[in-house]
Amino acid sequence: MRYKSKEEAQQDHIDNYRSDGLLKGKGSRYSSDYFRVRYILSEIKPNSYVLDIGVNTGAVALRMMREKKCYVKGIDIVPELVKKARKRGVFAEVGEAEDLSRFKDNSMDYVVCSEVLEHLYDPLPAMKEAHRVLKEGGKYIVTVPHPHGRLCDDGFLGDYHQQNFSLEALDTLFHNVFERNKVNFVEIKYIPEYCHANGLNPDQPQWIGLSAIK
Repeated sequence: MRYKSKEEAQQDHIDNYRSDGLLKGKGSRYSSDYFRVRYILSEIKPNSYVLDIGVNTGAVALRMMREKKCYVKGIDIVPELVKKARKRGVFAEVGEAEDLSRFKDNSMDYVVCSEVLEHLYDPLPAMKEAHRVLKEGGKYIVTVPHPHGRLCDDGFLGDYHQQNFSLEALDTLFHNVFERNKVNFVEIKYIPEYCHANGLNPDQPQWIGLSAIK
């Protein structure tokens, strides 16, 4: 654990987190996380209403808009990142994952929360809020670093991460909010080209992808 309170975690992100996913090419064919972004898109049907939590500067949101023709709203805790997302055509607002009160109950087909839960002081309130705003039959789509992957190697905490999740912890978290037979887990790898270029095992999963139906 890195932070001692939600306020401390949020303030550190607001003051210091400036990683621009779009400029880094997140989700592009030869980025290491290509399979992660394709997993998210594969779970979404066209012309849906999507809430992208942790929208960053719009890398994933723009793909959902262009490839799936979805109606996307995004929130992020960092005003500077939200400003960039808006300039790029994403309807984005400053807000926190733990408080989605600006969104109505049962209003979204999908809630995407990719590479976010590991940053939160306590992910459970955020998961409950996502469940609230989902329509019946709507889907919560999450990715987090795999506990045996490079981002969690030897207990290392990634930049601005609060915790690394074990598979058991993820199971407990999700089944506190969603019914057991409505949660699906998959393992996601780096692209082979990235592994070969960096001397990594291409068979080692690097993320856990989760989809849960309300």
